[in-house]
Order: sequence, then structure tokens, then C-alpha cells
Amino acid sequence: MAHFALQKLHIRAGVLLGICSADEPMGNKERAFTYASIIVRTDNDKKEARKMKVKGGRR
Repeated sequence: MAHFALQKLHIRAGVLLGICSADEPMGNKERAFTYASIIVRTDNDKKEARKMKVKGGRR
């Protein structure tokens, strides 16, 4: 749920969990989660692009 909130709704994980406010600086754990979320998103996007490329070659 936090990954979706970050990627789609642009709500930080710490804010979603209620452990900080939106104007507070991001802590190390929250920053690590954000980076991991970005990596997950890019990996999924790459997989989808490969699937589309394979499907595009077949008719």
C-alpha cells in the first residue's frame, strides 16, 4: 500500500504511516524505502516493455 501511495498518490511512506508530517525532512529508512520503490517500479516497467516487445513481434 505504501508503494502505491508513493508512486500514484505522491504520499510519502512516513506521512502515510503517521510517523512524520509532509514538511519534515525524510529519514534514512524512509529514503531507503523510496529508493527501493523506484527500483521496483523501474524493474516492473522493464518487464512490461519486454513483454510488449515480444507480443509486438507476433501476429
